[in-house]
Amino acid sequence: MALNRCTDLAGDAAAVSPLHRDAMPHVTILSSYIALLCLGKSDFEAITGFREDPYFGEVLGLDRVPSEGILRQRMDAHAAAYQGVVEAAAIEFLRRSDAQITALENGLVPLDCDVTPFDNSQSKKEGVSRTDKGEDGYAPIAAYLGREGYCVGLELRPGSQHCQNGTPEFLQRVIGRARQLSTAPLLLRLDSGTDAIENIVLVEALNDCDESRAPVHHLIK
Repeated sequence: MALNRCTDLAGDAAAVSPLHRDAMPHVTILSSYIALLCLGKSDFEAITGFREDPYFGEVLGLDRVPSEGILRQRMDAHAAAYQGVVEAAAIEFLRRSDAQITALENGLVPLDCDVTPFDNSQSKKEGVSRTDKGEDGYAPIAAYLGREGYCVGLELRPGSQHCQNGTPEFLQRVIGRARQLSTAPLLLRLDSGTDAIENIVLVEALNDCDESRAPVHHLIK
């Protein structure tokens, strides 16, 4: 119900690419994988256990549940396009569900961005490399809005990628999303790894280009 009522996932997914008449719709692929994630299962092969489960398909409104092969193949083939659709749906969900976004006592809504190194030692997954913690893994960057901590951005990165590399572009995206969800002034909070003039210039430029909007303040350790 959340996907159907609070997002345009079905329509946006259909626009990803044309499909053969008998092919599973893109929204079937995305809905099935979202359901797996909600159940704490991230492997494609986990879908096999739900193909004969009538409840799984019924609550998602699916005529058919994809096989592991179809799920994997479609996700690989349309990963970039699917990412945009899912990110848009996540923001639309928060907006249309009237999610409460609480400001700090000073009236500013916090927007926290940080890199969190993962330990994926003994793994041969693509992108696993040495992090600044001295372990092999990934170093994803995430952005959380409000005192509730709603995730408005998440980007998987190789472990060896410096935290500032690509961060201005990431900040521009997440600040835009945050402004879709709150009209209050924002407080962007970063740690010392992203203490770079490029980030400050970006914030000031965003404020200058649209002075009618509530400003974005910044606090960098």
